[in-house]
Amino acid sequence: MALASSGTMSIGGTTTDRSINVELGRSATATSSMGETDLRTLAGVASGAIGMDDFYGASSVLWTPTISTTSRTIGLNVYTGYGFVGPNSLSIGAANDATCDLYTPITGSDPSWEFYSVDSGNTFFRVLDTESSPIGNAGWTTLKIYNGTDDTGTLLATKTRTSLTYSKPNPNLRMWDLGANYSPASVSRHLVFS
Repeated sequence: MALASSGTMSIGGTTTDRSINVELGRSATATSSMGETDLRTLAGVASGAIGMDDFYGASSVLWTPTISTTSRTIGLNVYTGYGFVGPNSLSIGAANDATCDLYTPITGSDPSWEFYSVDSGNTFFRVLDTESSPIGNAGWTTLKIYNGTDDTGTLLATKTRTSLTYSKPNPNLRMWDLGANYSPASVSRHLVFS
């Protein structure tokens, strides 16, 4: 979502497009300060004076890809979701954005990504990066998973990055275990990273 482009704005409150706390995923009554990093980042004001009008139109959403999932059997395993899987990197599913917009490597191109499960197990969000020293467990705070092609579909889960199991099985791969299967075959999933 995004904050309104004009009118009354507040730090607290429960109105979706009028509350800075709600836009940041905080409770409506959370204690927040205009000079804190999260509010400055949302407003796009790194330093100096900051006012309520700096929040008009601001959004905490970093990236919102949508995928269509498919399945493929490779050897004895069934891969389901979106990505390039198995020893030969065979494709499954489709996405409206094939590059992970959460990270911009030194080369200026965004890394590829995957969202899939193996044998109906947990779904993994994986970022594949060819840079020599990719960012570790960072770059986003919250992932909301919706059924459908936008955020008006059923909200299936809200995951915080710091609560997920993170691993880096090789220097060019970052991987988060989402703890459940969110990628059954033949569905659409809308992902909202903030």
